Amino acid sequence: MDSLQSVAALLNGPMWTFFCVLCRLGPLLVMMPPLQGTTIPMRIKTLVVLMVSFVLTPIILEFSTPLPSSLFELTLGLIKELLLGLLFGTSATIVVSTLQIGGQIVSTLASLDVAQAADPTTQESTTVISQLFTWIAMLLFLVLGGHRIIVGVCIDSFTNYPAGGVSINEAWLRQLFDLIGHSMSVGLRAAGPAAITLLLANLVTALIGRTLPQLNIMAVGFSLNVTILLIVLTLSVTSIGWVFQDELGLWVEKTMDLLPEVKGA
Repeated sequence: MDSLQSVAALLNGPMWTFFCVLCRLGPLLVMMPPLQGTTIPMRIKTLVVLMVSFVLTPIILEFSTPLPSSLFELTLGLIKELLLGLLFGTSATIVVSTLQIGGQIVSTLASLDVAQAADPTTQESTTVISQLFTWIAMLLFLVLGGHRIIVGVCIDSFTNYPAGGVSINEAWLRQLFDLIGHSMSVGLRAAGPAAITLLLANLVTALIGRTLPQLNIMAVGFSLNVTILLIVLTLSVTSIGWVFQDELGLWVEKTMDLLPEVKGA
């Protein structure tokens, strides 16, 4: 028995559909909060992916292609499923990371770049304000049902791209590029109030330093920036949630544009 016959015997019946569902949903579930990062053990992620794929396989079974006749086509089909799953997972990661950009800008203007801590999600050193914005984005994403939306779009994609029948579309890259640009604008809008206030505070501090050169402007400016930052963040944290919620609808549309056929279904 050659290798293809061995693989065909292994994937006989619904196993082929199960592996296709596993390859498409796996990257999405792993890259989507709260499973993203290293805070969740890998065995827990693997268990969740296997359980979800096992539950969805009977539903997706009618939207499955026959087992490929060659080992090359079989491998290529699974790779395409992985790429589509990575596409959806990247979309979820981008929308959660949008506020991190705004937090980094605010930290720089407030001279808090040195106030860094290890991010448990990425295991990298980031500013505390950036981490705060990231956790706000993750919380809003879950509260507003972003995880249900992205998983629902991925499941609906099986009606237009059957399991094992994914065809790569160059429009995906254009839509993904638009999604990245839109996400950056969301981060800038969320950081707008604090950034503008800190810019004005730095301008006032510079004028005071020119007027009173004997004053230790570094110490005064740093204390002033931190005080203003805390006040502005306290007053504008609700506006950050409003901006994120308002833009989530447009993010849903752009995510569905990754699969134009799904949008028109």
